[in-house]
Amino acid sequence: MSARYFCNSLHSVWWRRRDKSGGQLAEQVIHLVDLMRYIMGDAQTVYSLQNNLFHRDVPDYTIEDVSGTVVGFKNGGIGVIYATNGAVPNKWFSDYRVVTRNLVAEFADANHATFTYTGGPYSQSVSISSDVDYYRLELLDLLNAIETGGETRTPMRQGALSLDLALAATRSAESEGVVKL
Repeated sequence: MSARYFCNSLHSVWWRRRDKSGGQLAEQVIHLVDLMRYIMGDAQTVYSLQNNLFHRDVPDYTIEDVSGTVVGFKNGGIGVIYATNGAVPNKWFSDYRVVTRNLVAEFADANHATFTYTGGPYSQSVSISSDVDYYRLELLDLLNAIETGGETRTPMRQGALSLDLALAATRSAESEGVVKL
């Protein structure tokens, strides 16, 4: 699986400071980390390169604005997440693709995908799209859990595991080595 998160915005002052936000990977790209874990399963190792290339002259900008992270999964799969806060100003790109033995799935976003079946003698593609507002559904799920004292569709523990992976990636970048989970 590979996933991309590109933007270019100074965001809030707290966001630019690692001690407040944890960095771009931990604060923004975490949603792709969540998705990668959901699709790929449990992570085993992570290696990340992170740097501040575009905002070195911005006071208190202490987080990465470019990163490349490779995740090794217990099932043998490999995931790559690449991100930057140096792309097109005030535009956000978040897309991803998954390659399996007989299928390549390319998601332009959560509502638009092309599935190409590669298992037969000829590849066949099918495109799908939706107008569903997934962010609204997520918020309604959370609101329902709060109002009823119930559970959200995805347990909070899953978010904590994604945060563990994102923070392990930052440790990897700082130590310049692979981190085992």
